Amino acid sequence: MSSRSSKSAAIGSLASHISELSSELSDHLRNSGHPDLTFTADSPTVPDTAEYEALRGLLNDAAMDLLHLLNGSKSTLRSFFLSHYDLAALQVALARGFFNHVPLPDLGRISESRDAANELRGASVEEIAEKGGISFDRTARVLKMLATHRIFEKVPGHSNRFQHTAASALMARDQSFQATADMQMDDMLRAASATIAAVERSPGLSTQETSPFTTAYEISMYEYYEQRPIKAARFAQAMSGWSQLDRQILELCETYPWNSFKNGKVMDVGGGSGHISIELARLFKSLRFVVQDISPFMLSQSQDEAIRDLNGRVTFQQHSYFDIQPVTDADAFFLRQCLHNNNDADCIKIIQALVPALGKCKRHTPLLINDVIMPEY
Repeated sequence: MSSRSSKSAAIGSLASHISELSSELSDHLRNSGHPDLTFTADSPTVPDTAEYEALRGLLNDAAMDLLHLLNGSKSTLRSFFLSHYDLAALQVALARGFFNHVPLPDLGRISESRDAANELRGASVEEIAEKGGISFDRTARVLKMLATHRIFEKVPGHSNRFQHTAASALMARDQSFQATADMQMDDMLRAASATIAAVERSPGLSTQETSPFTTAYEISMYEYYEQRPIKAARFAQAMSGWSQLDRQILELCETYPWNSFKNGKVMDVGGGSGHISIELARLFKSLRFVVQDISPFMLSQSQDEAIRDLNGRVTFQQHSYFDIQPVTDADAFFLRQCLHNNNDADCIKIIQALVPALGKCKRHTPLLINDVIMPEY
C-alpha cells in the first residue's frame, strides 16, 4: 500500500472515530440536560463529570491526530515552534488588562435594533488601547491575533470593535483563572525560556540551584515570591484557579475515602494558601486540616473572614517541607503538587523529612501524594 493510501486510510478511520465520539458526547450533553456549547460569551461551561472528561479526552486525542495527519509534519511543527508569538499576544493582553477593559455582555438586555445592539457590545480598539496605556496599532494587532484562537471577536459590522467570546469572558469573570494565566505568561514563561541556558550551565546535574527558574531570576522560586509580595499574592490566587481545572477537587474527593479518618487531623504539607484544605474541609465536616508552608505571606492569603464558616477546622503553620516534620499526632500527611516542583534528590529529602513523624504517629497513618505525572507513550 502506498504512503498516500495509508495516510488516507488513517484519516478516514480517524474521521469515523471522531464522528462516533462526537455523537456519544452530544448524547451525553442531551441526556444530562446540559445546554449546547458555543463560542459566545454566554456559552455554558463544559460539564464537570467523569463521563464527559473521558469522552473529551478520547475526542481530543483523535482530533489532534487527525489535524496532525491533515497538516503534515512541516505545518504541524511550524505551528508548534511559532506558538510563542501567540503567547506573546496573550501576555500583552493580560499585562495591559484587556480582559477587564472589554465589558461583559448584558445578557438580559433586549434591543429593538440589531445594529444598535452591536454598537453597544464590547469596546472599541481606541477604548481598550486608552485603558491599557498602549498604542492603537499594537492593541488592534494583539486583539486580532487572539481572535484567531477565539479569544475575543470582532463585533459584527464593526471592524474596530471587539467583544467577548466564551474564552475571553472566562478570563474576565474568573479572576483566579486570570491570575493562573497571568502567572504563567509572566513569571513562568521567562523561566521556561531559560531551560536551555540551565541545561548548558549544568548538563549532567539537575538541582534547585541549576533549575530554569533559578537560572532566569538568579534566586529560587521561593525567594522570588518572598521578595515580591504582589506577585506572591497572584501566585496564591493562581494556585486556587489551577485547582479548579480538570475536576481536580472532585477527583481528589472521589478517589480517596476521606471520611475514613473520622474526626482526624490532616497535615497539608507545602499547602500554600490552603485553598485545597479549605475546599476539603467544607466537603468533609468532621476533618481538621493544618496547612504548612515555608512562606508566611502565602499562609496569610486565606483571611479569617473567608474561612469563618469552618469554625477553626483549618489552621496554618509555617514549616519547610525540607525540615523534619514536627507534628507527630496526625491522622494523615498530604503532599499535593509539591514533588513535581523539585528534582529527584530534593523529592527524596521531602519524603525523608516525613519519615520520623510517620514512625511516631499511630500505625497505618498514610502519606497521601497527589501530583502531576506525564503518561508514558
